[in-house]
Amino acid sequence: MKKLLPLLFIGSIFSAHAQIVINASDFATPGTTFWMADDDDLPAGVDVGTPSATPQTWDFSMLITDTLYQIEFHDPASVDPNGDFPGADIALDQFGGYAFADTTANDVQIIGIAADFGAALGLPVPFEASVLADDPWKIFEFPSSVGTAYEDTAVFDFKFDSDGLVPFPYNLAWDPDSIRVLRTYYTDAEVDAEGVLTDVLLNTHNVVRQNVLETSIDSVWGYTGGNWEPAPNFPGVFENPQVSIDTNMRFIGKEVGYIVVEVTMNGDGTPKNATFMSDPSECCSGVEEVVAAGGNVLYPNPTSDYVQVRTGGDIYNLLIMDMSGKLLLTERLTFDKQTVRLDGLANGMYLYQMIDEAGKVAHTGRLGLIH
Repeated sequence: MKKLLPLLFIGSIFSAHAQIVINASDFATPGTTFWMADDDDLPAGVDVGTPSATPQTWDFSMLITDTLYQIEFHDPASVDPNGDFPGADIALDQFGGYAFADTTANDVQIIGIAADFGAALGLPVPFEASVLADDPWKIFEFPSSVGTAYEDTAVFDFKFDSDGLVPFPYNLAWDPDSIRVLRTYYTDAEVDAEGVLTDVLLNTHNVVRQNVLETSIDSVWGYTGGNWEPAPNFPGVFENPQVSIDTNMRFIGKEVGYIVVEVTMNGDGTPKNATFMSDPSECCSGVEEVVAAGGNVLYPNPTSDYVQVRTGGDIYNLLIMDMSGKLLLTERLTFDKQTVRLDGLANGMYLYQMIDEAGKVAHTGRLGLIH
């Protein structure tokens, strides 16, 4: 399951000599949009600072925009499936799915997720589902300032028929009637510093730093013969359960009211990778740049069941046609490295086009498919 960035808040302007205090009224409102980026291999010199009530300075201008995408806040009534989460008052659109959140005077909690879980779970076909949290995921607490801390346990548990979802040859060893996916989050968060941050666009932000230890446990179960039993391990392909432990330093900007920079740390306390605010002017991995460098816009190519598409964060329509030009598949691309499933296409060679928002052909090529 693709990890979703936690929803945060929209704040007002902060005086550099006053402590930041975040209240429920500062939280994001529908209509807000941010450009976010990933740097998967951090350059030397990235410094996340130390816990302290004394204001600090951070310089993240050296981060590289490897991947660029947009995240958008919506009124839940305006998105599909809006009826599955009646308690939500805001929905975050990210990575092609929605996180539905409930905001109160005391906290913000994600109460459900709606997305296509097929690619995230490695399934051979698309699988769109709404998952209501058994125990909601708290991602912020109000009021919040340096010294504010909380612990939380969240549980997402969903079950579905498994007919045809376990791919060959693994279905020879495990082919249950139903599948259950259980994800549990354990969060230990504390706001432990504040100061001024310089971003990749050379803008400065008054920020607080939230130190978050997050443990996620994913387990997959199969229902056969009247009992739920853990799915077997497939060495090198799938481990069950899967446990991930991450320490993240989230720098939350008061003026912009969202995560300006989030740095994931290595086990030895050194920075590993980062997610941060950026914009298309910083993106160096879009269609034009990949083509100029002789790389593949669609990859892997040839492929067996899916491709990922480099867009640089721009919006395109991907058209896939047979060799006679007959249109077989259309997919709207809204973020960089978006996954497109090809399960309905037979083995063979195909043509593809990427059409930009002005209706012009931005790129064409051939795609090989071997199931």
